[in-house]
Amino acid sequence: MSIFLFIKQFVDMLYKWQWLDIAMVLLAFGMLVYQYLLIRPEIKKEFRPADAVVAALALLSTISFIRDISAYQAYIKVMSAFLLYFMGRLYYDRILECDDALALSSYFIVYINFIHRIVRFGGYFLQVKNADGDFYFYDTDMAYAIVLAFIFIAMFARNSVFKFITIFLVCPYMVICSDAGIQTILLAVIAVVLLMYVMEVALKKKRLAMAGLGLLIIGLMVAVALIYIPVLTSDTSGTWTIFGRNTVLDVANMESRYVEWQQTFEVRKPITLLEILFGISFNTHLPLMSLYLKTLYSIGVVGMLFVALFMIFVFKAAYRGEDRKSFYITVMVAILMLGSGVTFNTMESLQMSWFMMLFAGMVISAEGREQE
Repeated sequence: MSIFLFIKQFVDMLYKWQWLDIAMVLLAFGMLVYQYLLIRPEIKKEFRPADAVVAALALLSTISFIRDISAYQAYIKVMSAFLLYFMGRLYYDRILECDDALALSSYFIVYINFIHRIVRFGGYFLQVKNADGDFYFYDTDMAYAIVLAFIFIAMFARNSVFKFITIFLVCPYMVICSDAGIQTILLAVIAVVLLMYVMEVALKKKRLAMAGLGLLIIGLMVAVALIYIPVLTSDTSGTWTIFGRNTVLDVANMESRYVEWQQTFEVRKPITLLEILFGISFNTHLPLMSLYLKTLYSIGVVGMLFVALFMIFVFKAAYRGEDRKSFYITVMVAILMLGSGVTFNTMESLQMSWFMMLFAGMVISAEGREQE
């Protein structure tokens, strides 16, 4: 398992070789089958409500795919994320032993891209506004990888001067000096969550930490709602009023996204009650760069409710667990994936969905064992 998690981040970086993604999916499937045959879990005893929700989402996704099989790549990517959830369920104990592998691979990812940028831009490296993704396709992909590495290094790496230089200087530089506004904000949010972790574990201020975390999550939900209001009203003046003066988000770029989203639904939008409840298909005809809108388009209102229910089960299990590190890692990875999903369909990205679903499966397994 350590080798699998170690190479995962490198496969994400080597996006040009798509056969590596295929190999990782096949490897994950093989590992899941092997572990199931090895431990032979009692399904009735180990079954959790979250498992039923994931199975329901997989069924809805399959029905949506059958309606239009042309979007088979998107379907396979989504199903692979569900596969990682069940890997987290079966490999819970093994994953707990992979701290060093995740931290080491994260260091490599950060410094390979950091050195590449220094070599490319030289003395102007502090003036970079668009890094062209470094070794990734876009700055968004690169920034996502760096923020994920920030989480793993902060939570798993041994304390050292090198660690603190990495998480307080190098990682922020890589994200801020790029064209990845949302990931810049998410890095700041995740840093606050890290502070809550320190407050709870080191200072024994759990109530204060939970209150702060709750307010943070509510604030993020409100921000997402405000961003999506123009999709319904076609009026972007409110978005400009709220976000227009910030120096991180490119509101003008959001204008183009609003146009793209509305064009997609103009081509084909849910009309009948069945389409509204259960979605249309994975084929949106035009690119739909939004986790939330694509979910609504593909599996409908019912699917959205199942996703919300799944997240409730995951956060509830993580909160109840005695392993506070797993709880905070799950929260951080969820914030990263769901936050990035505002302008990118993160569920159809192996880079962005796999770790979230893996840790979700872990915390569900942890809750079940602690109840026994």
